[in-house]
Amino acid sequence: MAGQENQQYTVLYGRLSQEDERAGESNSIQHQRTLLEKYAKEKGFENTIFLADDGYSGTNFERPSWKKIVEMIEAGQVANLIVKDASRLGREYLQVGYYMEIYFPQKNVRFIAVNDGVDSTVESSNDFNPIRNWANELHAKDTSRKVRAVMKMKAEQGERLGGRPPYGYRKSDGDANTLVPDEDTAPVVKRIFSLCAAGNGPKRIATILTKEQVVNPSNAYYRKTGKSHRGLDTTRPCLWSSNSVTSILNNEVYLGHSVGLRTTTISYKNKQRVERPESERFVVKNTHEALVTQEQWDIVQEVRQHKKRVPKHMDEPNIFSGLVFCADCGKPLVLHRASTMKRTEYNFKCYTYGKKGKTVCTPHHIREFELKAIVLEDLRRVTHFARMKEKQFAAYIGSKNTLELRREMNTIQKDLDTMRRRREELSKLFKRLYEDNVLGRVTDEQYRMLAGDYTVEQKALEEQIPEKEARLEKLKAASANVNTFVEKAKQYTAIDELTPELLRLFIQRIEVGERTEKYSRSSHQSIRIVYRDIGTVDSAMEQGEAQPHIAPPLSEVFELPA
Repeated sequence: MAGQENQQYTVLYGRLSQEDERAGESNSIQHQRTLLEKYAKEKGFENTIFLADDGYSGTNFERPSWKKIVEMIEAGQVANLIVKDASRLGREYLQVGYYMEIYFPQKNVRFIAVNDGVDSTVESSNDFNPIRNWANELHAKDTSRKVRAVMKMKAEQGERLGGRPPYGYRKSDGDANTLVPDEDTAPVVKRIFSLCAAGNGPKRIATILTKEQVVNPSNAYYRKTGKSHRGLDTTRPCLWSSNSVTSILNNEVYLGHSVGLRTTTISYKNKQRVERPESERFVVKNTHEALVTQEQWDIVQEVRQHKKRVPKHMDEPNIFSGLVFCADCGKPLVLHRASTMKRTEYNFKCYTYGKKGKTVCTPHHIREFELKAIVLEDLRRVTHFARMKEKQFAAYIGSKNTLELRREMNTIQKDLDTMRRRREELSKLFKRLYEDNVLGRVTDEQYRMLAGDYTVEQKALEEQIPEKEARLEKLKAASANVNTFVEKAKQYTAIDELTPELLRLFIQRIEVGERTEKYSRSSHQSIRIVYRDIGTVDSAMEQGEAQPHIAPPLSEVFELPA
């Protein structure tokens, strides 16, 4: 409106929220426009302009067109503001009351709500404004409650709640509520999971996809549908962020499951979306075709639990990332590389030793190429045994795992019992602390400090308990795992080289012990390899208890550099 600053307008304003649309109300933007333009013409209002906010809640005043109207009012460009009814202005009692009772009169803006019979120039028409605004807010609250109830019901039934399909899927041609793999983007999702299973973190995966000029999720959806949305940047369509990758790696939809109510709004007034606790989400399994297997998913989640340490100036990822641990303190072994080192000098050392010194733990030093050779040899041995003597292998694993599983399950159950008791104690402590604060026995400062500590502990428990419960359920179902391992072993009859994917397919954990004589090439070192699904496999085979692999002196196996 440049050059027309002195003009004054009659602004016709329309608003439609998603809740209004779901409720089937006759409040479409076009309907409101027709009504307002007819009213303005009949009443002789001139110089009219129509502005609208489509898809915005009445409890939220951060709306583009509304903010434009406020700017015009501040500039003295608005003489009249006309809406279909006061609820189109908003449904937040205090804010709407402020505009109608204080702001508009101060700015000399005439406000008219056609269907409510409100005209700010007619004093008697404003008598019921407070009651009407309060009723509009109650309507917003009630509508929000009903919408949440419907969404919950749909989530329980496994129906899709979002309009935009997850990246990697599209809506079925025959049923818009059914997901089918998208021919263009499904391969990208599969590759993201493969890259992560190979030891690459979200940041590195994002860098790889960006370099390869793979179109990111927002732009892929825009190019396919032509629909724009918030956050869309068409100037850099192939720029991937680690957040986008993380979102994909966290989404159980790629297992073929429908996940409902993953996020929610803070309240019917505050539309900011927040993550729901996992315990409050609804997961309905096998509702559509999966893009990753449960095994691939489990491997990726385990890899992501461990922080990746990428050596400086080294492009090759650590294939053992998240797999190698100190047999004594349980912390990861860190890979040390440098451009000045020969490849045969790359080595692992205990994280605790590196951070806290020899008074807390010892180096547990082992060279990378040595560990590769030991693991490759043992992997060949175990898979050969599983293929060639299947019944004997199954019997051995069954007898061994019965004891190991029972021990681990008992440990986890004890941890769970302790965590649950502490969670109940914290609830009681919160209540007691609140009462003490109200009665003056605890100051406000003390209350905030203690409540903050309790909240942090409670949040940690809410995250840890479901993880423990999931692990316990997984162990209970472990009896059939030996067949899974055998089938995998049959697929890999010639293992010539270790790859990140192969390691994570077969191996869950590698524990490195200290040498009998530190730094001595002639001493032995204990290496315990825990295989996925079956645990440890004793080289003697006949024994019921697993024994650690004993690495022979390096001089007997490798031609070491001088």
